[in-house]
Amino acid sequence: MRKSSTPYLFKCYVWFVNTIANGPVSREAIDEKWARASVNDYETDAIPESTFHRWRNTVEELFDIEILCNEQGEYYIEDASQFRRADLRGRMLNLLSVNNLLKDCHDLRKQIIFEPVAPGEEYLPAIIECLRDKRVLQVSYQNFIQEEPCTHSVESYCLKMYRQRWYLIAYSRERKGIRHFALDRVVAVQPTQDPYTLPKDFDAEEYFKNVCGVTILKDKPEEIIVLVNEPQVEYIRTLPLHPSQKEIETHEYHSIFSYYLIPNEEFMRELRACGISVLVKSPNWLCQELRADYKLLYNGYEEICSK
Repeated sequence: MRKSSTPYLFKCYVWFVNTIANGPVSREAIDEKWARASVNDYETDAIPESTFHRWRNTVEELFDIEILCNEQGEYYIEDASQFRRADLRGRMLNLLSVNNLLKDCHDLRKQIIFEPVAPGEEYLPAIIECLRDKRVLQVSYQNFIQEEPCTHSVESYCLKMYRQRWYLIAYSRERKGIRHFALDRVVAVQPTQDPYTLPKDFDAEEYFKNVCGVTILKDKPEEIIVLVNEPQVEYIRTLPLHPSQKEIETHEYHSIFSYYLIPNEEFMRELRACGISVLVKSPNWLCQELRADYKLLYNGYEEICSK
C-alpha cells in the first residue's frame, strides 16, 4: 500500500490517536512505539516533527477530540472518555483501534473472533474524507434488483452501521433527495473537488431518532408496549431494541417495556427474532400483524412436518 494513499494514512491516524489515548505519553515514548508498530511502513525510528503535528491536527478534526501537551511534554486527550464514547466517530475509532492492535499482537488473532462484516469497509476512508472536507462524492451503486450500477453525485450527510453493514446517508443530486447507500452494494467511489454545504437543520441523531435501523418512514411515531419473558428480559435490558426503551413494569418472570418510535421493518424483525419471549400488547394493529406473520410461519411448519 502506498504511504501517501488515503487508506494507509487513515491507519496511521488511528494508530496515532490510539497511542495518545493511553497517555499521558512523551514524544520519545511515541517514537519508540512507532518504531515497532506494524503500521510503520516508513521504516523509520521516529515520526518527523512536521508529520507529527500534521497528524495531530488531522485526528483532532477527524475524530472530534483535543490532544493537549502537559508541562512535562507529554501528550494526552483532554477528556479520555471521548475515546470510548458511543457516538459514531467514537465507536468507529474503537473498532479501528482494536484492528490495529491485533495486527501488533499476531499470537492473539486466533483467540479473538469477530462477526463477519458485509463488504464495503474499503470505501470508508474516502467517504470520511469527503464528510470532513464537504466535497461531493461520486458513488457507483448497484442494489439487489438492478442489473447494472448507476452513478450518483452525493453530498454526504452521515455514516451509520447497522447489523454489520455500513450505510452512507447522502443527498443525491440526480434523485434530488436523501438516499441511503449500503456500502456492500457500492461498486466504486470517486472523491471530487466539488464543494457542498451540509444543511444547518440536519442532525444525524435526530434523523434516526424515531426508527430502528436505517429505514425512514413518513409515519408518525407511536407508543409500543411489549411483554418480555425471562430470560430475554436481561438481554433487552443490557442491549435495548431502541434508545426510547423504558422498563415500565417489573415482575418476577417478566417485564413490560415501552418504546416510542415508528415501527418500521427493522423493528418488526427485532420483535420476530425474539420469538415467543416477546409479546406485543399494544397497539392492536401491530398485535394483529405479528399474529398473521406467526400464523403463516405456523402453517409453513405444519406443511413441512406433515410430509
